[in-house]
Amino acid sequence: MSDEKRTFSRVDVRLKGYARAMNSLDSPPLFTSGAVVEKRNFDQLFRSSKLPEDLATFLSEMDRKLDSILGILSKDQIKSDFPLDIEIREISAAGVKFRSKIPLSVDDTLEMVINLSQIPLTMASSKGRIRGFDKETELYRFEFIDIRGADLEAIVQFVFQKQREEIRNSKL
Repeated sequence: MSDEKRTFSRVDVRLKGYARAMNSLDSPPLFTSGAVVEKRNFDQLFRSSKLPEDLATFLSEMDRKLDSILGILSKDQIKSDFPLDIEIREISAAGVKFRSKIPLSVDDTLEMVINLSQIPLTMASSKGRIRGFDKETELYRFEFIDIRGADLEAIVQFVFQKQREEIRNSKL
């Protein structure tokens, strides 16, 4: 990656992703859900309300369970819309390095959905292009070209969180 001109931090990861081939970057994205909704802290809202403690706990737990159920249902739909399963090994706000069982070519145009967390389900998507392939590691280098602001923000927050975890673990 010595020829890259990155200004973003990147972290090694092992994330599940999905992709689909595109004819052109001008095509509208298929992934249209509110991929990243600002996390609401219902637990804090319930605790600060005048609800009885048991009811606040119940509602908080119900919210968590509904997030899990909706996450499972939406993942099934994504698998059918994005047939290419990928394993993301490195991520930054500029792009990802990923592995695919199906051979791809440099300059292929893809729409990619990245599963950033399981519970609550957090996904980010981008349209982009494969910029290279490393034969030694068998990783494709994918550049984000058309990414929504909320998706970019989710990726930046994810990378920042992973870096904080690495720093904490190295101090222990």
